[in-house]
Amino acid sequence: MAAAGSGSRSLPAAAARLGRSIAAAPAARLESVRAVTGLLREAQPRETAEESIFQDLLKILTKALNEIEQAYKDSCELLDLDTCLLLVAECFRCLRNACVECAKNQDVMRNLGLITTSVRLIKLLDGIQIKEEPLLTAFRCSLQFLGNIAAGNGDSQNSIWKCAFPDLFLTCLTYSDEKIVAYCCMVLFTCLNSEKVRELLDPENLTVALRVLKVYKEQLESEWSFLIVTDHLLKCPELVKVLYAKLSNQERVTFLELIMSKVSEKNSVTSEEMNVFMRIADFLASCFRDKCEAVLKLTSAADAEDEVTNGLWAAFWEYLMQSCVLDGLVLFPIYEVSKSCWLLGTPYSTEALVTVRLLDVLCEMTSNNGQLEHLQASPGLLETAIDILRLTHLAGKQAVNIFTATHAMTGQEEISHPAVGFKSHLIRLIGNLCYKSKGNQDKVKNGIWLGYSMLGKLLLKSPPSDVANIIQKVYELDGIPLILDNCSIDDNNPFVNQWAVYAIRNLTEQNERNQELIARMEEKGLADNSVLEHMGLEIEKQDDKLLLRSVRKKPL
Repeated sequence: MAAAGSGSRSLPAAAARLGRSIAAAPAARLESVRAVTGLLREAQPRETAEESIFQDLLKILTKALNEIEQAYKDSCELLDLDTCLLLVAECFRCLRNACVECAKNQDVMRNLGLITTSVRLIKLLDGIQIKEEPLLTAFRCSLQFLGNIAAGNGDSQNSIWKCAFPDLFLTCLTYSDEKIVAYCCMVLFTCLNSEKVRELLDPENLTVALRVLKVYKEQLESEWSFLIVTDHLLKCPELVKVLYAKLSNQERVTFLELIMSKVSEKNSVTSEEMNVFMRIADFLASCFRDKCEAVLKLTSAADAEDEVTNGLWAAFWEYLMQSCVLDGLVLFPIYEVSKSCWLLGTPYSTEALVTVRLLDVLCEMTSNNGQLEHLQASPGLLETAIDILRLTHLAGKQAVNIFTATHAMTGQEEISHPAVGFKSHLIRLIGNLCYKSKGNQDKVKNGIWLGYSMLGKLLLKSPPSDVANIIQKVYELDGIPLILDNCSIDDNNPFVNQWAVYAIRNLTEQNERNQELIARMEEKGLADNSVLEHMGLEIEKQDDKLLLRSVRKKPL
């Protein structure tokens, strides 16, 4: 076993050997650098390392860089490229080790210009067409060095940003090697701060943020890309809006999942962070209001024929021309209806998936007291939630689709359809928005007239003979009866009855009018008990009580 402090005593000898090897062949230089690399793994040698060591490493790196450049310029085959690349990689390992928890060495290296030299070398390595392992190793080690010299050192972070942003980051983020992409994300994460995040708003720089999101989508195990988004990008509401507008629907789903991860954190937040969350919540609420009807695409047949589409459109238009008023209530101006609002869609419309994920995020946000009060006052959010619940509920009754209640009760079905649980989450959102909010409680009680565009799209998707019936149903259906109508077990909406009870509780808490409304409801008889029958049970009413009995099998 080596004696304590032997590393620091050996370092001067290794440093002297390093200095003598500068003029030697690449193989000799490689061995001398390896000796120093091993010593700098320990804290004491790192702390006592002289500036001359880093000067010599800079000379070796610069010489290797010039040799590689000259060899490719002159198409020289005499250079042992693999050995030269191994030397470059070892130099970066040595520098990387020297930076660990040692601000003194970080400052010395930066002042010597090692960051600039490293960036220059990375660009050179990227230009070499043959991507073999020695080159990839040198590339990876160079990025690791940049990550270590930047760790906890603001001046080094600024220096890297000045040299590498945005071009070098884009080069590395689009590289074919996953490790290089991951190390690049590490460097980017380390360098970012609130000011640098705002630089990403520049249209020329926005590509960096978009590429980080793509990296996360393609490499779900990439921790650094995840942290860049959650710890930096999501702290800038303006950037969130710009990114969202640039993303495809599939990418928006991924982005919303990252937002979901952030808002689900249980860590305490500052008032500034809460303000950021509320601004993002406002934006997502507006997106949900504008696009939530896209979920109705999940009720449409993907292979609907044009002639059927045109026939239904013609029948609906004829109906509108005959009557646009029901009991004195103007349904919607004719000029607001156009053929472009017809929703055929596909069973797994990406736009509908965005709506599903938006709802998930809003449910989570309204589960946080700080964000709840803000979203309770969000214009039109509660109204939209009730409208789309009414639409999906009616759509499920008009035809068999994902919004139709099912009672298989096996508990073994795989949840594969993206809209499974959508109505449950709508009711959860409504319940959250009504929590200790008298104004929102009364909105639900009074019933909110269905949005014109949503109603038009539902009518367009229905046979002409059902149009008048649908309108009458919508007009009569208030918010509270609508929620109560979702109290039964539904395999397409796990826990829907629990969320409905929760919502009714919040709607009636300290609200006598809503309590009276429920008390005045008339008994219509027993609900569908097919679920109980599947379980071998039946329900029977005796006086004012409901009795649950086992169904005895009749003898054959």
